[in-house]
Amino acid sequence: MKLNFTRALICFFITYVAVTIMATAISVIYGIITNSPPPAPGVSVLQAASFVATVPYHVLLMLLIWPVAAWIYFKKPFQKDPGTQIKETLSLSFFWLIAAIFTDFVCFVFIKHPYSLTPHEFYVLYQPWISLIYLSIFLSPLIRLGFLMVFKKQQD
Repeated sequence: MKLNFTRALICFFITYVAVTIMATAISVIYGIITNSPPPAPGVSVLQAASFVATVPYHVLLMLLIWPVAAWIYFKKPFQKDPGTQIKETLSLSFFWLIAAIFTDFVCFVFIKHPYSLTPHEFYVLYQPWISLIYLSIFLSPLIRLGFLMVFKKQQD
C-alpha cells in the first residue's frame, strides 16, 4: 500500500497543533503552579524555568500522542503482507519527520513571534530535546506497527 499523502498530511497537522498546544500548556500551567518567573527580556524562552522543568515531559507527550495519530492514519485492518505494511509505516515515519523539521523551521525559526528562536537556539541549544522529539515522531508509526504485530501474534 502506498502512503496516502493527503491523509498523512491531515493527521500530521492535527497532531502537530495538538501536541504544540499541549506542550505549551504543560509549561504554562507548571509556571503558574510554581510561580516561575518568565524569562527576562532578551533571554530565550528555552531558558525559562517552567520550560526547562517541563521539556522532558514534552518528549513523553510526543511518545504518547504521535503513535495514536499513526493508529488513526492506519484505520484500515492489518495487512496480510508484512512487507507492504512495513514499507507504508516507514514511508509515514520519514514523511512525518521531514514535515516536522520543515514545520518547526517555519513556525519557530522563520516566522518571528514571542516564542520564535534563532536557528542556533533551536537546533543547538535545544539539544538533546529537539532530536528526541524528532526521534519520537519518526518512531511513532513503528511503535504502532510493533504493538499491532505483538497483539496479532497473541491472537494467533
